[in-house]
Amino acid sequence: MSAKMMKAEDPWRAIARPERAERISGRRVDSHLPWGLFWAVDSDDHCLLVLRHATEPVPSRRLPKLRGLRVEALPAPDGQQLLIRLLDREQRALFHRFCADVVQATALAKTEQEAVERFLGRTLRWHRLLRAGRVAGLTEDEQRGLVGELRLIEKRLLPLLGATASIRCWTGPLDAPRDFEISAVHIEAKTRGPTQTRVVISSEQQLDSAGCERLFLHVAQVAVAPEGAEGGITVADAARRARSAIQAVNPLAVDIFEERLFATGFNWDHDYSDRPWLVTGETLFEVREGFPRLTPGMVPAGVENVSYRLSLRTCADYRVDFAVLEAAIKGVHDGT
Repeated sequence: MSAKMMKAEDPWRAIARPERAERISGRRVDSHLPWGLFWAVDSDDHCLLVLRHATEPVPSRRLPKLRGLRVEALPAPDGQQLLIRLLDREQRALFHRFCADVVQATALAKTEQEAVERFLGRTLRWHRLLRAGRVAGLTEDEQRGLVGELRLIEKRLLPLLGATASIRCWTGPLDAPRDFEISAVHIEAKTRGPTQTRVVISSEQQLDSAGCERLFLHVAQVAVAPEGAEGGITVADAARRARSAIQAVNPLAVDIFEERLFATGFNWDHDYSDRPWLVTGETLFEVREGFPRLTPGMVPAGVENVSYRLSLRTCADYRVDFAVLEAAIKGVHDGT
């Protein structure tokens, strides 16, 4: 991103408002950038930041919702476009700072697909910061869950997929219904304490296999480490280990990992030293016909924000070996 763009006081001021309601007018953020980033305004004089791209359209469920802003994925004449639209005009100066940060992150991308991911990832970072804040850091339940997901990435996905693919499939931080989407193979990751026999399913979409060929439920047993116990790790330790493992395979994937990690609400500046965890086991289930679950088609109209507890004892017949998951991932990853 050029110094000129950074110094601009208001990049939308000189852009003429379009006359037609469905149109936007814009100018390129920086002609030296390879990605189609534009400052733009619509017919209602709202300010926008636009990324035009030729990759697959971004599903609406992946788009963050920010107060005073609207994030949209729309078709463009020559492909697709992501738009961030300022609705609260009083926040124009803050919106400029926000957009400059998104542009700066997107400009570092090596491919157009990575540019889309960075554009979304940095937007999600602001989403997490502005939604209720993160002054106190992650809650204990959030720490436990993140430890389980990071272990799954480090121990299971990284050896199979490599660094970049194992991070890009981590879609939970992008507010996707499930935590991991490896082409047509999806994984929902949960954690439980050593005496717990249930896990919380937080929406009717999490165990819905519509839109994928294979769906797995991964449950990690994560306990609070007793004082002085060997092997205890904090959530920061788990993040550091995963980052080191990714860097050893492909240093270029570390930035994508950092974006996803921050989107979970994790921040390296927070102190988690007082809460070490022990990962004492993991179990895998395949969610298929007959699996106990609620899906969107089972929820009556008008019922929203569904959450329920799933007894793992009732899922015993669906337990599978990790070789089943590995074979499924290799099948879609290798294109077979």
